[in-house]
Amino acid sequence: MILLKHSFNGVRIYPLLFTFLDSCKFFTAPLFSNYSHSSVSYYHSNTHNQNFKKITDLKKLEDAIYTFNRMVYRNPVPPFPEFTKVLNFIVKIKHFDSALSLIKKFDLLGVNPILDSSIYVFNIAINCFCHLKRVDIGFGVLGKVVKLGYEPDCATFNTLIRGLCSNDKVYEAVKLFDRLLGYGFEPSVVTYGTLINGLCKSGDTRGGVMLFKKMEMFDCSPGIIQYSTVIDSLCKDKQIVEALNFFDEMIWKGVVPNVVTYTCLIDGLCNIRSWEEALRLLSEMLAQDISPNVHTFTVLLDALCKEGRIIEAESLLSLMIRRGVKPNTVTYNALINGYCFLGKVDVARKLFDSMFDHCCTPSVISYNILINGYSENGRIDEALSIFSEMPEKGLEPNLVTYNSFISGLCHVGQLDEACLLPSKMKSHGLNPDMFTYNTILDALCKNRKLDEALKFFDSMTDQGCKPSVISYNILIKGYSENNKGDDMLSLFRKMSEKGIPPNLVTYNTLISGLCHVGRLDEARLLPPEMKFNGLDPDIFTYNTILDALCKYKKLDEAIMLFNMLDGEGVTPDIVTCNCLIDGMCKSGKTDAAYGIFLSVAARSLKPNVRTYNVMIDGLCKMGDLSKADMLFREMKANGCLADEITYKIMVQGFLKANDTTRAIEFLNRPHDASISADAKNLLNRFLSTVGLKCSSNL
Repeated sequence: MILLKHSFNGVRIYPLLFTFLDSCKFFTAPLFSNYSHSSVSYYHSNTHNQNFKKITDLKKLEDAIYTFNRMVYRNPVPPFPEFTKVLNFIVKIKHFDSALSLIKKFDLLGVNPILDSSIYVFNIAINCFCHLKRVDIGFGVLGKVVKLGYEPDCATFNTLIRGLCSNDKVYEAVKLFDRLLGYGFEPSVVTYGTLINGLCKSGDTRGGVMLFKKMEMFDCSPGIIQYSTVIDSLCKDKQIVEALNFFDEMIWKGVVPNVVTYTCLIDGLCNIRSWEEALRLLSEMLAQDISPNVHTFTVLLDALCKEGRIIEAESLLSLMIRRGVKPNTVTYNALINGYCFLGKVDVARKLFDSMFDHCCTPSVISYNILINGYSENGRIDEALSIFSEMPEKGLEPNLVTYNSFISGLCHVGQLDEACLLPSKMKSHGLNPDMFTYNTILDALCKNRKLDEALKFFDSMTDQGCKPSVISYNILIKGYSENNKGDDMLSLFRKMSEKGIPPNLVTYNTLISGLCHVGRLDEARLLPPEMKFNGLDPDIFTYNTILDALCKYKKLDEAIMLFNMLDGEGVTPDIVTCNCLIDGMCKSGKTDAAYGIFLSVAARSLKPNVRTYNVMIDGLCKMGDLSKADMLFREMKANGCLADEITYKIMVQGFLKANDTTRAIEFLNRPHDASISADAKNLLNRFLSTVGLKCSSNL
C-alpha cells in the first residue's frame, strides 16, 4: 500500500507501532478523568436568551458554547465540520477545558447516534490535552483512535510531537519520531519543523541542525520556518558564522528570507558586538523591500544603547517612526536604559513621561530602569518618588524594583532605611532573595558597621534565606579590610561547619586579609589546602602572597615563589613582575630588578606605567639617572604614557642628586599632550617648593 505524504496508514499495517506506544505507557491515562462539563452546563443554562450566532460572528466563549448546543438540537443537524469549526474557535481563544467539556458532553470521541465523528475531532482533543500539559492523556486519545478503527493522520502525530516538546519531553518526541520513520511514516515539513523547534528550544542546537540535514536527505525541502528556527538557535548559541552559512544556503536554494530571519541574525550579531554587520543587514533588508518590524528596530536600539551609542540609537528611532513602525514599551525601555547608562537620567525621565503622550503605557520594567538610574546616580529622593508612583498607576513593585531601590539606598549610605525594606517586601507578598540580603550586608561592611553586619548575617537564616558562599565572602572581606584576622578565620571555620564549601574568592580574600595583617605563614598554608579541596590557586592568589613577602623584606622567599609558578601551572602576569621588581628595588637589588624588567618582554608581557615607575624609581634612588632617563624615553616610544608619579620620580631623582640643571631641562622638554591639567598643576606646585620654574609647555 502506498503511504501518502500527509497521512499515516499504520493502524492496520504496522501494529508493532502501537505495541511500542503501549510499552512506553502512553495509553495508560484514563480519558477525561479530571475534566467535567460543569462550565458548559453553566453557559447552557445562562445563555438561553442569546441569539444564535453564525460561526464567522463568534467573539466570546459563551457565544461559541451556546451556538454549539443549538447546533446539536437543530433539525437537520449541521455537517460535522461545522461543529469542529466551533471547537477550533474555542481552542483558538485558549479555552481548552471548555472544548474538552463539549467533546465529553456529547461523547464526540465515542459512538454518537446523532453526530458522526472524525479523526479531526480526536486531533482537537489531543491538542487540548497537550496544551493543558497532559500529553499522557493525549496518547490515551490516540489509543481510542486505534480502538475505534480511525486512522491517525499526520496532524495527529505532529500534535503529539509538539505536545511532548512543549512539556519538556523532547527526547521522547525524538524517540517517537524515529519509531514512526521505522514503521514507514513519511513526516511532513510541519513534522520536521515541530521537532527541530523543540530540539532548538531545549538548547540542543546540534540535534536540531542534524535533523534539518536529515530532512533534506529524505527529500523534504526545508522552508523559511525551518531555516529561521535553526538560524535563531545558532545565533542564540553565538555560532554566528554557522548561522550566516545557513542564511547564504537558503538564499542559494531560492528560499526568500523574511523579517524573522533577518531579525534573528541582527540579534545574534548584536550579541557578539558586531554592530556594523548588524546595521549592514538592516540596510540589506530595506534594499530587499523587507520591512523591519518593531522587534527588529528594538533589538538594534537596545544593542546601541548598551554600548552608549545613544546618538545612533536616536537616529534609528527617527528612521523607525518615519517608516511607520510604532515604538512599543520595550523600545522605550531600551532608550531609557541607554540614557541612564550614560548618566542622563533627566533625559530618561522626559522620555519616560512622553510614553503616555504616545499611548504607550510604561511597564514595571520601565519603572525599574528609571529607579535604578536614579539610584546609581545617588538621586534617591527621585527614585523614591518613582517607586511611590507605581501603585497609583496600578503596578506592583517586583523583586527587581525593591532590589534596585535597596541598592540605591545603600549607595547613598541610608542603611537604616535599606534594612527595613526586606520586611516591607514580605508584607507585600514578595520574598527577598539572596541579592537583597547580600546588597545590604555588603553596604554594612563597606561602611565599617561590622557588628551590625554580623547581626544581619545571623538573622538571614531566621528570615528564610540561608547565607550563601557569597554572603560569607562579603563578611570575610569586611573583616579582612578592617584588620580583624581572628574574626575572619573564625567565620571561615564556621563555613565548613555549616557545610558551605569555600570557593576561590573565599580563599583569595582570606589570604589577602592574613597578608595585610602580617600573618604570612598562615596565608602560605592556604594554597595547598585549596588544592586538597579541589580548587586551583590562580595568579591573584600567588601575587597576593608574593607582594606581602616583598613588603615584609622576605625577598629570597618571594624569588623562590616566583620561580616555582611555572611548575604550578600558573603563568606570571605583569602584576607579578611589578611586585618582584618593586620588592627588589626597595631592598637595594636594583640590578636584579632590572634583569626581571628585561625579562618581561621575553614572557610576552607588556610593561605598564606601574612597571616603569617602580624601575625608574629604583634607578633614581641608586643614582643611575642616565638609565632612568633612558627608560623614561623608552616608555614614551613604547606608547606607555607617563603619569604624575613618573614625572615626580624623575624630578625628585635629579634634585636628590643636586642636578637642578638637568631637572629644569627635563621639565622644559616637550611633554605628552595627554598629561592632565591636574598633573601640570601638581608638578608646578612641586617645582615652586624648590624655587624652580618650568616652561609653558608643561
